[in-house]
Amino acid sequence: MAQPRSPQPPAPYPEEVPRTPLRTRFHLDGGRALELGKFYQLAQQHREFYQDKTGTLYPVPYFVLPVKEMERYPHPLDLPPLSGKTRWHLQRVSPENLRTYQTFPSGKRVTSEEREVRDSFFEYRA
Repeated sequence: MAQPRSPQPPAPYPEEVPRTPLRTRFHLDGGRALELGKFYQLAQQHREFYQDKTGTLYPVPYFVLPVKEMERYPHPLDLPPLSGKTRWHLQRVSPENLRTYQTFPSGKRVTSEEREVRDSFFEYRA
């Protein structure tokens, strides 16, 4: 009685089947040859895309160049200079130039410098 054979793995795609043995005495890198063959096919598709005058073929994504990082996110020093009005406004509202006031219930405002002078007179008062 014959034993049932174990299932065989599925055959690779026809374009991936090498026509020559992968290892010969003079050619030791058969995997690289398959990779170059695929690259050649993609190059021919890319060539057909550029020769197409109708615009019906799509570009081959393998050959699409990446977008430069500078075009998406410009460097802050490469931005155009600010106008005088905008620069004045930004300097006016910056935290370094904000005046801090102590407002009393009467509505009188006392600056921090004035408080420092006043506190220097009363720091030893018990």
